[in-house]
Amino acid sequence: MAVTLNHDILPLFRSGDIACMRGKGVFLEDSGWMSDASGDEAHPDHANARRVFEQLSQGSMPPDGAWPAEHVATYRQWMTDGFTP
Repeated sequence: MAVTLNHDILPLFRSGDIACMRGKGVFLEDSGWMSDASGDEAHPDHANARRVFEQLSQGSMPPDGAWPAEHVATYRQWMTDGFTP
């Protein structure tokens, strides 16, 4: 079964993570924003989701400590599975 944003990824973010990142222009709770296929200079597609992944995999997000490796792997699988909301 494919990993989806609403079922598998959003529950990994705590309400404080969502509020903190919203203040920085990162809308973790917005499936349209997270699954947006648009690219940017650094990413040819799905730039929002890929920028979030970079921060998660570097351990700089969430702000109070890195996600466990299993959470990062689930997020990576969501991207591999097609960024399904």
